[in-house]
Amino acid sequence: MDLRDTTGHEPVRLTAEQVADLLETVYAANGRMAAEVELIVGSRTAVSQSTVDRLPRLADELGPGAAARAELAALESGLLMAGTSSWMRRRRTASATASARAAQRWSGGQSV
Repeated sequence: MDLRDTTGHEPVRLTAEQVADLLETVYAANGRMAAEVELIVGSRTAVSQSTVDRLPRLADELGPGAAARAELAALESGLLMAGTSSWMRRRRTASATASARAAQRWSGGQSV
């Protein structure tokens, strides 16, 4: 997709890897939101000054995710699919690497 920056410069063509970066940003923001909601719901005093004080920080932390989601919504479907494939490949690779490290750790350092 061609996107113009806010200064009106020439359009920028996103790559599938850049789309994967946007997806990762949204994923991280969703996780951050879920963790905060869980903390609030699990608190004995969900409505407290502490919660109110955390909300502006949470809004700042979620801003990049909201911006990324807006960019993703404007993409053509082929590029979005290519980016999704790249993102999923990254996630599988990261998961496989983490699993291998855990298996090695739990096997006493021996190859599994």
